[in-house]
Amino acid sequence: MLIPIAMIILGVLLIVAEVYLIPGFNVVGILGALIMLAAVTMAFLQAGVIGGVIAMLSASALTGGTLYWMWKSGAWDRFILSSSLKKDDRLLAKEGEHRARYLGKTGLAITPLRPTGVAEIEGERIEVVTEGDFISAGSHIKVVAMDRRKYFVRLMTESEPAG
Repeated sequence: MLIPIAMIILGVLLIVAEVYLIPGFNVVGILGALIMLAAVTMAFLQAGVIGGVIAMLSASALTGGTLYWMWKSGAWDRFILSSSLKKDDRLLAKEGEHRARYLGKTGLAITPLRPTGVAEIEGERIEVVTEGDFISAGSHIKVVAMDRRKYFVRLMTESEPAG
């Protein structure tokens, strides 16, 4: 029974080494888990059902205790991204202001808008969407709304001043 006990301890030590010394490689941790599984199997074969169950419970308790100790010690913080990947609120506000500069502006449809196409507004070509109507290329349009990715335009009437 000493060999399965030694194998269980070796398996736990390999898992600890995986976390602390060789993070991200995974072979050592998997090898530790396989050694522990082989130790429990060996305990079942050598000591019968009772010896195998005792080995399995002790391996589970030792592994659980070790994982709890590593969690409390902060070892698991290596696996978690602590910084946020979200954009900065100020950057989002600045981007929104930059995009909002087209609201209310007039321009020219470069391609037919059915309902999506390209328009030139203040010398820049941007992708626009109509409110559902077909607008032919060369028509004067006005930006009436926007969401995060789209500018919505409508055909300018003759009574609206350009600009």
